[in-house]
Amino acid sequence: MTDMQNTTETTVEILAKASAPVSVSLATIAGYQVSDVLLWCTLIYTVLMIIHKLFSMYRDVTNPP
Repeated sequence: MTDMQNTTETTVEILAKASAPVSVSLATIAGYQVSDVLLWCTLIYTVLMIIHKLFSMYRDVTNPP
């Protein structure tokens, strides 16, 4: 016997699943290459992660336990 499961998705889940294809389509329509958009997103993400790590290290050094 197989068990049937009812799964209901919330609006947030549906929007999260649709956001990637929609953003790629909009970027293409706007005239941007998808590779350029991904490159800039990766660059911004990397810079933000470096800033976050440096801030965490600074906070650890200035406020020792």
